[in-house]
Amino acid sequence: MMRKPRFLAGFHRWIALAFAPLLLVQAATGAVLLFRDDLAPLALPAKALATADTASLSALAEAAQRAQPGTRLTRLFFPVNDASAAFAQLEGPDGTLRFAAIDPVGGSALSSGSIWRYPLEAALQIHFRLMTGPAGIAVVALNGLALALLALSGVWQWWPGASRAGRELLAPMRAPSRLKLRMWHRTIGAVLAFVLLTSAVTGVLLAVPNLPLSAPTKPPAADPVMLDANDIDRAFALARAAYPGARPRDVRLAPDGSLSVNFFAPRGGKWAVDVVTVSAVQHRVTDMLPLESNEAMWLTMLPVHTGDTIGPAGRWPMLAAALALIMLAISGPLMWWRRTRKETMK
Repeated sequence: MMRKPRFLAGFHRWIALAFAPLLLVQAATGAVLLFRDDLAPLALPAKALATADTASLSALAEAAQRAQPGTRLTRLFFPVNDASAAFAQLEGPDGTLRFAAIDPVGGSALSSGSIWRYPLEAALQIHFRLMTGPAGIAVVALNGLALALLALSGVWQWWPGASRAGRELLAPMRAPSRLKLRMWHRTIGAVLAFVLLTSAVTGVLLAVPNLPLSAPTKPPAADPVMLDANDIDRAFALARAAYPGARPRDVRLAPDGSLSVNFFAPRGGKWAVDVVTVSAVQHRVTDMLPLESNEAMWLTMLPVHTGDTIGPAGRWPMLAAALALIMLAISGPLMWWRRTRKETMK
């Protein structure tokens, strides 16, 4: 068998120790987000099942504004199913984000507050940017790179050769009790290394376009345009006319009075969208971006990252990888602590 470089074990160990807390957080939040739509009725329950048409966009927007006076509505997500509420994101004058859950039929605010009142949104913001801006995204990208290195170095260090790989995977069942933790750590890491590597690489590729070096420079913010209910509903109607029958996912409201509406595009998978931008001031469509013309990297990488590329069952390997990563992030430092303690007691 090929002799492994002596530095490899130390390289793997110190990267793991440095990133273990963050890997644990990312694995836990990622596991939750895999079931975000399923958990929405629990985290954002509507008053009752939506048996009637959804309230107008202006009614939903007005309810969100009433729930958080002095803020500006920046984004509104429509309910993911009949049992969940609409979800609004609002921004204060100092940039502080606030949120509100809106009854999709009655058009009234069900709750409002900071992000910590909405655990699914908190999990998303922690997973993507650690609740911060570009610095948090950079740390998440670095964490993804660390996970990729750990997956590769772990398999390289463990690999016993093709003829012995199967037997080595069963080693924990017959190993002495003092070695079982180490052997389970190696086996779980080896079995799920490819899925962990896939998650790590796609996570980095999702983060990189949002880093300061690659993100476009934003012009100075102007005073936001105030839109009345007719402006909002008319603009939304123009957007819907561009994709008749398509289900809207969310609406972004820009300070210049434009609305960007994301419509689900099932022909491209779960996450695919067609985008229509409408000027509510000029009452006209200013841009259309169908799925086929959208070159955003997340449209390709996000389905791979979540496992949706292979269909609804794809999230289960990703869940297994997330649970495995939680185990690895705990067992690795624990093994190091045991070894250090044993050496200090000699």
